[in-house]
Amino acid sequence: MKLKNYLPNKLILFGTLFLFFISVFLTGCATVQPWERERLSDPNMIFDENPIIKGMQEHYINIREGSEGGDGSQSGGCGCG
Repeated sequence: MKLKNYLPNKLILFGTLFLFFISVFLTGCATVQPWERERLSDPNMIFDENPIIKGMQEHYINIREGSEGGDGSQSGGCGCG
């Protein structure tokens, strides 16, 4: 393998990967304007069809497993608050 051909190929690969990762990470950043939030808070955007039933299922799983937290609630893990 010649050193002259190896370095440009490696630089092209590095440049391609660098541009790919930069484009992936920069496209994930978005600023939501106040007038766009109404569209994003539409009920069609909710993943769970019934949030009350989902909350009851999570509560049952937490009691059954003896764990609490990690879902946005502020409590000590004992189920008391």
